[in-house]
Amino acid sequence: MKKNTLNLNIKPLLYIIIVYPFYKPYYFSEIGIMPIVNQILFAVALVIIALFYFVKLPRIYINSGVCFIIFYYLFILVSTFLNNSFNSNYFSLVSFSIGFGLLVNHCLKNKNEFLYFLSAIYFLLYVYLLANLLAMILYPNGIPSITYYIDLPQYVFGNTNSVIKVVLPGLCFAFLYDSLKYKRIRSKSWILLLLVWITLLNTASITSVMGCFVFTIFVIFKRMGNMKSLVNYFTMFIISFVLFMMVVVLKYENNFLGNILSIFGKTLTFSNRDVLWINAINSIKSSPIWGYGIQNPEIIWEHIGNKHGSHNYYLDTLYRGGLVALLFLISGVIYFGKKIVKYKNNIVIRTIIGTCCAYFVMWIFEPFISTEYLMFSIFFVLTSRIDVIVSYFYDA
Repeated sequence: MKKNTLNLNIKPLLYIIIVYPFYKPYYFSEIGIMPIVNQILFAVALVIIALFYFVKLPRIYINSGVCFIIFYYLFILVSTFLNNSFNSNYFSLVSFSIGFGLLVNHCLKNKNEFLYFLSAIYFLLYVYLLANLLAMILYPNGIPSITYYIDLPQYVFGNTNSVIKVVLPGLCFAFLYDSLKYKRIRSKSWILLLLVWITLLNTASITSVMGCFVFTIFVIFKRMGNMKSLVNYFTMFIISFVLFMMVVVLKYENNFLGNILSIFGKTLTFSNRDVLWINAINSIKSSPIWGYGIQNPEIIWEHIGNKHGSHNYYLDTLYRGGLVALLFLISGVIYFGKKIVKYKNNIVIRTIIGTCCAYFVMWIFEPFISTEYLMFSIFFVLTSRIDVIVSYFYDA
């Protein structure tokens, strides 16, 4: 009896230790000796994840979502070799994406294991949000130790556009935790969502607000899970891609969309991001099939004018892997999306679809390469095993 009690007490802490290196905000990666600590914890997490699978030999199960992620990065690897741009950034990106995908896949082996994983992210998200709000109150102009320009204040999540990259996947996992354990969303989680809204409104990040709005609509209104509804997974993806072509590629001036954005003090260029888009498109024209592979930030800056990319996920994908990578990514979005939309409407389905649709909206105006692994775990690992997650929802 004592042994079982001890295991139950250790498991939540173990998962926090494993999850933390994958799920951490900017400030926790910059202060003091934390960069070194994070690297050690990340190495430990990878070893533990490897052991999870090693003990299953020879009956290792790698789901189709993880396989998709592996093949996606193999295409990026080809692009990287073709451009002689092979560097440590590729290993880092692949380690995070495949490592986290394998972790999520492992945790889905049973309901309790998955709940431990979800609760770890739930706990960390609450800590980060409260710390970030406190920092914004104490340092309205940004935390001094990491803010180098007055016009670009840095808080716990980093700059104003970085919040949603950590918060959105966190909200998805937090709401799944409540859905699977309590069959409803608790007041604690609604407060969490309210804190997110307060944070985003304070940062005045319009793209993030748009994404959070989509997520909120899906989790609040039950009819959003009805596939007969106008707004659903595939509709939102089509809208996202059409807007990308119109606004970014063709630069089509739409008065209706322009008038809506003007309410928030924005134009169709979203703070002159069209300069980055033009630079990215001009670069992609020189290597449209395979792109440029994983480049160092300095090279990306030379090509695009921003070391984080073009502020457009479609262009960033084209830049890294060309049409090969983009078409493969779109095929994955469609293939795995077909798996999830066939299920009966419930809070689990609406949470995952709402998260994916929020990403679709923000792909047009924000870069997500740095937290791509969190996004991929939802798009491909969760959706590929949606039957398992739904079965956990209906468990007694």
